[in-house]
Amino acid sequence: RSSSTPVAIAPRGEFPTEVKEQAKAFHSALLNVKEALSPLFGKNQQDVTEALSPLDKARLDLTLLYSLNSLFWMYLCTVGEDPKQHTVRRELERVKEYMVRAKQIADKAKAPKLDAGAAQRFIRSSLWTPSDDSASQKSTQEPPRKRRR
Repeated sequence: RSSSTPVAIAPRGEFPTEVKEQAKAFHSALLNVKEALSPLFGKNQQDVTEALSPLDKARLDLTLLYSLNSLFWMYLCTVGEDPKQHTVRRELERVKEYMVRAKQIADKAKAPKLDAGAAQRFIRSSLWTPSDDSASQKSTQEPPRKRRR
């Protein structure tokens, strides 16, 4: 259609209630995404990430990638394309894999670590040591005799 052709607007109440509810839910979800991402709008990436650790930077990048690809998935749905047949599906799967990997790295960093010095002290203190009296008694006794063959 040319831009000069007027578009017919459907009279109110012509769409099924189910479609209206889905459109409202979709609009609400888009507003939630906009609100969640609004702190990042208008800012330089370096300003946002300068105080973050490398792991947090990776998490932020992965979250933004996933959000952008999800929005594109929704766009494909709205224009009637099947997003399952589009390359965006593979991209979402790839981002999910990297999210799992980032979680594994974070969990590994939080895992308890062995303090070797403390473990040695714990073992040393729990081992039996002869008292001075029993050690001196052993030194005055005769050494055991060797058997002949």
